[in-house]
This record gives sequence, C-alpha cells and structure tokens, in this order.
Amino acid sequence: MKYTHLVPRKWGQSIHFDFRHKIPTDLVSYFGGKRQFQISLNNVSNREILLVSQSLKILVQELFSDIRSGMEDLTLEDIKEILRIEVRKSILHSHHVDLGTSKYDSMKKIESVETISSRETKMRKSLLTDLKGVESTVDEKLQTILESLDIKFEKGSVNYKSLRRSFIDLSLLRYEWTKDLINESGRDDDDFRKEVDRTLKMNLFPELFGDTPSPVEQVPVQQQIPTDQGISLSPHQSTLISEGIEKYMNEKSISNRSGREVRHSLNMLIEEFGDIPIGKLTRERGTKFKENIRKLPSNRKKSPEYRDLEYHEITKMEVKNPLSDVTVNKHLGYVSSFMEWSRNHGYIDINPFKGMKLKTNVRPRDQRDRFSEKELKQIFQKENYIHFTNIEKGRYELYWIPLIGVFSGLRLGEICPLYLDNIRRVEGHHRKRRWCFDIVEEPNRPDKHLKTKSSRRIVPIHDTLVELGLIDFIDLLKKNDPNRKRLFEELPYVDDSYNSRVSEFWNDRYLPKLGLKTNKKNFHSIRHTVSDHLKQKGIEPHFINELMGHSSGNIDLDRYGKGYNPDILFNKCVKKISYQTSQKRGIDFLSLKLDWMKIIG
Repeated sequence: MKYTHLVPRKWGQSIHFDFRHKIPTDLVSYFGGKRQFQISLNNVSNREILLVSQSLKILVQELFSDIRSGMEDLTLEDIKEILRIEVRKSILHSHHVDLGTSKYDSMKKIESVETISSRETKMRKSLLTDLKGVESTVDEKLQTILESLDIKFEKGSVNYKSLRRSFIDLSLLRYEWTKDLINESGRDDDDFRKEVDRTLKMNLFPELFGDTPSPVEQVPVQQQIPTDQGISLSPHQSTLISEGIEKYMNEKSISNRSGREVRHSLNMLIEEFGDIPIGKLTRERGTKFKENIRKLPSNRKKSPEYRDLEYHEITKMEVKNPLSDVTVNKHLGYVSSFMEWSRNHGYIDINPFKGMKLKTNVRPRDQRDRFSEKELKQIFQKENYIHFTNIEKGRYELYWIPLIGVFSGLRLGEICPLYLDNIRRVEGHHRKRRWCFDIVEEPNRPDKHLKTKSSRRIVPIHDTLVELGLIDFIDLLKKNDPNRKRLFEELPYVDDSYNSRVSEFWNDRYLPKLGLKTNKKNFHSIRHTVSDHLKQKGIEPHFINELMGHSSGNIDLDRYGKGYNPDILFNKCVKKISYQTSQKRGIDFLSLKLDWMKIIG
C-alpha cells in the first residue's frame, strides 16, 4: 500500500519520513503558487508514523477550511508550526506510554485508579472507626522493621508514637502518589518495585507477588465510636480551632481578598462548635456543620433581618434566601482544605470534611451569565460609555479596562495590575513583532498575582484596541511621566488587589444604570462572553484555553508544551473576536475613539 502523505528519507543506515501534503487547487494562488509542503517526522517512532500522519492530514484539512472561511493571515509557516506542535504532542504521549507496558490502555488506567481509591477509602474508614486496630497492625510492621535494624524502641514513648503516625501518613500519601503515577504513565508504584525485584533478584518486596494485602490494609471494620467519648487527645490535638486557623493562614500566606473568604468560612467552625480543640472535630460534627450552613441566608452580615442575630438563632429559622449549593460547597471546600492541613500536621487523625460537598447540577460555565451581543451594544454605546466612564476627570481605567476585557478575555485581576513593560512587542513568524499583554507573576512585584500556573501566558492585542489608541495612550503616559511604572496607577491597592474601584463602578453603578445587573452578571461575565463567543464560532478548545489561561486538561500539553506563537494565537483566536448584533450592523466600538493627545496632553 502506498501512503502518499509519507516521504521516505534515508538517514545513515536508517529510513526516516517527512509528512507531505498537496495544496488544493483553489488555494495555490493564496500560497504564492506553491503546490505542496512537507515537515520532518524524524523523531516519530515507526509504530506511530501512520497514526501521526493521519492525524496531521485531518488537521491540515481543517486549516484549509479555516482559510476558505476567511482566515486570511494564516501563512504556510503558520500551518507548519501548528503541525510541528501536534507532532511534539504525539511524541510526548508516546514517551509516557513507553514508561509503562505495551498493554497500556485508558480503561485499564481508570480501573486501576478506582481500585487504589477504593483501598484508600477503606483505610481512611478504618482510621475513623478502629484507630487502635490500625495502630496494632502498624506496630507489628514497625516491630519487624526496627528489629531488623537493631533499633530498640518503647511503644509508649513520644518518639515511637510520632513514628507510627508518620508511617500511617506515609501509607495514605502513597495512595496519592500511586494515582498520580497511574494517570501519568499507566503504571503504579508496585509495578516499579516489582521490576526492581525481578532485576536485582533480591526479593525485597515479597508481598507484591502474592494476593496478601499490605499490613496497614488488613484492618477490621468496627462500629464508629461516639463523637466525644473514648477520645484521648494528645497535646498537639488539643490545639484550639482559632490557633490552628492562625497557623494555617500564616503558613499558606493567605492574606488577599480570597484570604478574607477563607477566614470567614473557617470562623464558621467556631460559630458552630465554639473554640474547641481541633482533635474533637469528627465526621459526625462535620455532617452537622454541613446541615446548618445550608440553612444560612445569603449576605447574612449585610441583611438587616439577620445581621444582629446569633449563628444558632438563624439556623433554627426558616430563611427566605438560603445559601446556594455553590456557595455551600465553597465553604466546605475551604474547611476541608484546612482540615487536611491539620491532619498533615498532626492536629487531627482524619479529615472529617472530606467528600462532604453537595452534588450539584450547576456547571461551572452556568455560574455566571454571558452578555448577549445586544447587551454589549448597550454597554458600549457611545452615549452611555463615554458619559459614565468619566474620561474628562482622568478616570482612564474605567474606559480602558472593560474594552481590554471584551477583546482579550483577561481577568479583572490580570488587567488592573498591568505594568507598562507588560505591554510589549513579541516576535512572531517572519520576524514580525506583534503587540501583546505579558501575563506573568513577578517576584519583584508582589502586587501581581496569578490565579493558576496556567494563567502565565502571552495574549496578542486585538486590532480594535490598537485602533482605539491603546498603544498611543501608553506612549503618552510614558512621555508625560518617565517614572510611571503601572498602566493604571490611579487604582488604589486595597486588600491585596487593584480591582475594587473598577468592580464597584461596573457592578454597583454602571450595570444597574443600564438595567443589566443580575446575580449572575458582573464584570467577570465579560470573560464568559469572550469564551462563549469563540466557542460558538467553532474555535478549537485548546486555542480558547490558551487565550483564557485555562489548563488544557492534557497532562502532556500542560506540563511540556509551550504557548502558541503569538501570530498563531492571534489568527486562530483573537482575530475571531468580532461582535455583531445583526448581519448589517455590528457594535460600533470605533465610535468610542478619543483624542488622547488632547486629553492627556
């Protein structure tokens, strides 16, 4: 069989292949008369070569369709670079598979993870219901180990109890390591240890070659002990909730706006149980906490009806607007993270809030509403926008930030702290330099924070922003004040954030004036608008994720892949942000253009 997309190349004593594709007749003139192109597949293994070539063939057809649909800036070099990225992703995937067995498949991986999770659940349940039984089993294991090392020990000593606790923690931690290994390579830690045994022939891990579970897992399940009876607390476990909260907040360096939310959720533990020792927080109490916070009203501290009432007074009432399941889960998530930290530090034996979250049918994308293009037209109508943003009073940020958001999808917390040198030219293809936002967390600028690791990215600046004078505006700022550092220096830094003034204007004044404010519509809705806008245009999810600073969900791409060249991201994504309310008339953003020379001087 002849594979027309593969061209053999002799390389020394071996044969390698290039991927070749003909250019359709109707696109020959578009590519300057070229009738075909090819890229090297030198690093692709022979067993993967046909699969990779088929994948590239399909991708090329999609790119040709994009060009026919109007993507006129997509060059032949752009296409080649996109294909090379796909090749690198395929190679990385193959490397991961090679770490495991040739029999690796996704279903086996899922089954393995479920098995490990089941074992973990069994052990955690045993720790909850029969701690002494677990400790007895661990003692037998430790005794064997210590005696083999000629180490004398006393079971009642503090050092031995600490060792036992560490052994149990390590056993639990191993489950997490195992699941990570399975997800990344298709193998677990037992597979690697078996391989060591077979290679060295030392019988280091005899338990792995039989059906006998590890000693820690051989724990009988007995009836759960009552909440406060039979619990003897160590001095460490007697640490009060308030003390634990302070240590947790300091260690995690949680001090910004999210820190206030975390502290609010954790203080609810004290409202519920009083400032009791952390070690007395049981699964039973966790369930009670969950039941009670579901009875609380939203905006409890602001509502005149509830703000002067005690916590337990409110939980006995029939409130009009109880917390949503999403908000309840947020509180439970913060508390569970704190309890997991407490468990790791020896303040408690188990996390009593693990797995407590409510099942909800609300998808993350539905937690905020997008703006319709009709609403966008109302928001950015010249008579509304110019009047309310108060440019003449020097409030530049109220003018620029929503416009930057609607043409980039950047978060409010990414736009407000921008420094002037974060807006720069980045080299694309053919040595062209494109204006971009450099979204980066900088150690020497503690006022800048990124939400996640995926948030670090280069975002090309939309042509509309350039036409509105953004670059000219920046040049004028630099000229008038050579010492100026930040783009929006007028914004105050409050609670570790520059967001408050813009958020307050947008959410509390501007949207209400236009009659557009709802519980699900705020500034963040702009970001949802951009994402959905691109999705409805059929843009591939990995391009949208790159633009928005989201994880791709692909471990190979997230861990090893680099961001797209700015020209590719511009042509595939940013350029496609084009709002219109009808076929005849779109949103006239250019009517908002101002004479910055006249305004700034």
